[in-house]
Amino acid sequence: MQVPEPFDLDLVVRSHGWYDLAPWSWDRERRILARPLVISRGRTLRVEAAERGGPGGGLALRVTAEGRVTAADAAEARAQLGAALSLAEDLAPFWRRIRELEPERERLGLPDLRWAAARGAGRMLRSPTVFEDVVKMLCTTNCSWGLTRVAVKNLVERLGAPAPLGGRAFPGAEALAARPERFFREAIRVGYRAPFLRAIAREVAAGRLDVEAWRDPAVPEEELQRRIRALPGFGPYATEGLLRLLGRHRHLSLDSWVRPALRERRGLKRVPSDRTIARWFAPYGEWAGLALWLEVTAAWHAPEPARPRRA
Repeated sequence: MQVPEPFDLDLVVRSHGWYDLAPWSWDRERRILARPLVISRGRTLRVEAAERGGPGGGLALRVTAEGRVTAADAAEARAQLGAALSLAEDLAPFWRRIRELEPERERLGLPDLRWAAARGAGRMLRSPTVFEDVVKMLCTTNCSWGLTRVAVKNLVERLGAPAPLGGRAFPGAEALAARPERFFREAIRVGYRAPFLRAIAREVAAGRLDVEAWRDPAVPEEELQRRIRALPGFGPYATEGLLRLLGRHRHLSLDSWVRPALRERRGLKRVPSDRTIARWFAPYGEWAGLALWLEVTAAWHAPEPARPRRA
C-alpha cells in the first residue's frame, strides 16, 4: 500500500489517543496497527498494517475474513485504512509554513517544529467512518480518559459485530439507534451523554444526517463548523476536535489537558489565557491548531526541542 512522503506510521497512530480506544490495536514494538472493519457488503474483516522496512517503505496489509477475501473486499479495506490514516490529506503547505517561519521563530516565540516538517508529522489517526469519530469525540467530553475508554469498550463489546480472530467491530448507527436511552446510561455508562448519543445515531440511521459527507474538502469550513456545533452535546471543544479529525486545523481545540500542557511546555508559572494562546499561534494561519497540537505532543515522538522564547 502506497503512502505519501515523508510518512511514519507511529507518528500517525500516536498522533492522539484514538489508538488506545477499541477496536484499535497498536503493537508499538512490532509496529503493527490492527482492527476489525465492517465493509459495505456487511462482512466484518480484520486488517493489519505494518511498515515495510521501517518509515518510508510503504505499508504491508493483511486482511482476514471468514471465508475467501475477494479483491473487492481487499480494496475496500485499503480505502478504509487509508481514510483512517489521513493519507489523502495534503500537509505540504503546513510543512512549508514551518520552514517559512523558521527565520523569525525565536523572535516570535514560536515552537521548534522543524522535526515535524522533516518527519512528516501532522496526520491524525481517524476512524474508518466519521460516525465513529463523532461517537468517540462525544465520549471524551467532560470526563477522564479512563471513562472514555470504558464507554467505547462497552459500545464495541455490547453492540459490535464479531470479527475474525476474535474481537468485535465498532457498531454502526443502526445498532445504536435501536437501543433505548437507558441502555446507554446503564450498560454503556455514558451518563448525561446518553440522549445525545441516541439522538445522533437515530438521525444518521434514518438518513437525515449524512456525517460521512463531512470529509469532503469542498464543504466550506464555516459551514462544517456550524453543522458539527448543531450536534446534540457538541460544544466548542468537541466541535473543534472533530474539525481537526476532518483535516481542518485553524481552531485550537483548547481543553483542560492542552492548556496546562502548554504552560508546562513553555515553563510558565500560570496557564496562559486563550487569547494569548491564539496570538502565539496566529502566524500559522489555517494550521494554527495543528502547530499547537504538535508542540504539546512533541515529547510523545522524540526528545523535546528547545522551549520557545517568551513572546
